Amino acid sequence: MEKNHETTENASVELFEERTGSKSKIQFNHPDINRVFVAGTLMHDPPLRRTRKGVPVTNFIVITKPESIAQDGLEREPAYISVVVWAKQAIQCAKHLKKGSSVIVLGELQSMPNAKPQDGFYPTQISAQWIQYLERGKFSKISIIEDDDQIEEE
Repeated sequence: MEKNHETTENASVELFEERTGSKSKIQFNHPDINRVFVAGTLMHDPPLRRTRKGVPVTNFIVITKPESIAQDGLEREPAYISVVVWAKQAIQCAKHLKKGSSVIVLGELQSMPNAKPQDGFYPTQISAQWIQYLERGKFSKISIIEDDDQIEEE
């Protein structure tokens, strides 16, 4: 596996050299990191569905409102971020979350299955691993739902 990683690094260096026309002794020793952290409110109630194999799943959209005004003085638009949640975590979300609920989501960014790129843009979503429910700026009683299906109560 390290050999593949080294090959990727060498390919990156070669591509850099090809584009710049200069020889470089730069080493690209970076880890592959895919973590997304977002806080906002739900756009709609999360519907609970099941896959053909019976695995619970829900999707919802988190709306994040910008905290600041853009440099040009214009108000910035909110972002609409798609989230997918699986297994017992999906059941808990469908049970406790409603339109307008405030949440913090930690997960991984992934390409949306069956979505086709349009004009070079690839539709993505967050695959949630951890969700924090918030109530009017405070942590809720059922506060944490993690990917391992455990619920911690405060």
